[in-house]
Amino acid sequence: MNNAKSEKLPRGTSFGKHLVHDLDLKRPCTCPISRKRCYCFRPHSNQSWLFSRYTTGWKCGLHADWTELTSCVDEKLDQIEGSVKRRYFFITLLREPVSRYLSEFRHVQRGATWKGSRHFCKGRAATEEEVTPCYEGDNWEGVQLDEFIECENNLAVNRQTRMLSDLELVGCYNKNYMSKADRDRIMLASAKKNLQSMAFFGLTEYQKISQYIFEETFNLRFAIPFEQNNATLSSSTLTTLTPKQAAKIARLNSLDVELYKFSKKLLFERFEKLKSRDSDFEERFKHLGELTMKNGPTEFDWDKLDDPTESSN
Repeated sequence: MNNAKSEKLPRGTSFGKHLVHDLDLKRPCTCPISRKRCYCFRPHSNQSWLFSRYTTGWKCGLHADWTELTSCVDEKLDQIEGSVKRRYFFITLLREPVSRYLSEFRHVQRGATWKGSRHFCKGRAATEEEVTPCYEGDNWEGVQLDEFIECENNLAVNRQTRMLSDLELVGCYNKNYMSKADRDRIMLASAKKNLQSMAFFGLTEYQKISQYIFEETFNLRFAIPFEQNNATLSSSTLTTLTPKQAAKIARLNSLDVELYKFSKKLLFERFEKLKSRDSDFEERFKHLGELTMKNGPTEFDWDKLDDPTESSN
């Protein structure tokens, strides 16, 4: 794809790589050069502690959403490891909605597609009538922004809200199941509820705070500080928007805009709560990353953790 190397990795991609490469553990993930995926095993067992594209691959479909993951993960892990009792800590990263929408536009413009996505809900994949492509042919390479904006079926619109909500509540992808107003209201409420119940979420615009919250929530340390870099292709596109385009994009993504406001407020509430009980906060936050090796690698097991959502909300 043209210019594919000129933009930083999407922050969700970067965070996923941090998890497999940079956590300071006594039993770190191993990532063989000959294999695209990494092995991230629990202490003293060969059960994986991480279900992600970098460990198990796209087992639940390309960029599976909350609805797909919650109905799929157990089955897929049972196929790999056998049937065992597990509990899950869901984590995610969100991004400022207009920038995220423009980032997706630029990826699509260079030829990227979501064809590997299953859009699975209530035991079946969405039909083409329910998820109608915006283009004919193999991809939408070369699409212009106004054309991208005008497609009524564009799944880039409010993607974060849709992917974080329980789509079974709104009839999955059947838009005739209820009115648009009811569908939007229920999806947004569901996305907020699911985000609030997640053990951890971060915002790409607040890398340092997100890293701190993750480390304090799970009592883990990354060996390097996260890099804050907002100078992406989407930000360069943002500066060229006409007022009409900017207003239309914000209006189209109104659910994501509302969800982002909610997530930002919640993120800082969690940050302040963790900060208030951290006697070493000033020093650790100031040198975040430099101090991660202080106590040596961590011996950790997800099963030994309390539920972070009970104390962080």
